[in-house]
Amino acid sequence: MKNIKNIRIVRCIFKPYMDWKKKRAHELYLRSPDSYYLKTLKGIHAGERCFVIGNGPSLRAEDLDKLKNEYTFAANRIFKIFEHTDWRPTYYLSTDQLVLRSIYKDLPSYGMEHMFLAVDRKVRIAGATNKITRIYYDKLCFDVDYNQWNDVHAYISEDVSDHFGMGHTVTFNAIQLALYMGFTEIYLLGIDHSYSIVRDADGKIHEDHTVKDYFDDKRYTDRTDFSYNNVQHAYEVAREYCDNHRIKIFNATRGGKLEVFKRVDFDSLFDVKNHAD
Repeated sequence: MKNIKNIRIVRCIFKPYMDWKKKRAHELYLRSPDSYYLKTLKGIHAGERCFVIGNGPSLRAEDLDKLKNEYTFAANRIFKIFEHTDWRPTYYLSTDQLVLRSIYKDLPSYGMEHMFLAVDRKVRIAGATNKITRIYYDKLCFDVDYNQWNDVHAYISEDVSDHFGMGHTVTFNAIQLALYMGFTEIYLLGIDHSYSIVRDADGKIHEDHTVKDYFDDKRYTDRTDFSYNNVQHAYEVAREYCDNHRIKIFNATRGGKLEVFKRVDFDSLFDVKNHAD
């Protein structure tokens, strides 16, 4: 049965209330310590390079070992690989509420220094410290004609202390944070852009259980399908933004299906003579 919140007349009726609710939440966020803290991060890595790590099946612990002295962004269940590597992400993000609700109790135990979470009122982080920063991202989910499987509203927020642009993947949030911090060379790793269950622009489900979803070969029930069109569009937006602002962004993933960004060989990035042009 069609989800009631996706019925157009329901959206029309509730849109004024949801717009008011969103405005109020935003105003409160702008007065929060989280927003103020994000302001202090603007430009702190100007001119440097970083790696945005995905949790795809191509991700290798030995590759992460090479990144121990690099600035890195990782997300969600990346901690599942910690037992195989001494590497830890410089910055950790989690923005999907379904995923957050299933992992938030464990997050403080992994000792990650800087965590950025899109925490809503239903999620409370036990043992929270000032290392955990709430982020606010722009949601269009109650626009009257919103298509949840073909959302082309993605954009890069140039002030993440105000809000993040929504792109239906935490990778898009990580890229925005990296740009805000001033990184001018961004490499993607472990972002295979391939899932066993995906939805097309019409919401139709396509299944291929020969495809692995994550580096640990597991399938998690809190995220059972993938909005391929939405994420593809977000990546295209990120590439265009970087191209227009003379920022280098490359895909260093081993294999996978992400062809939006120019590919580079991961191993070559650790020879200073072979840095990508």
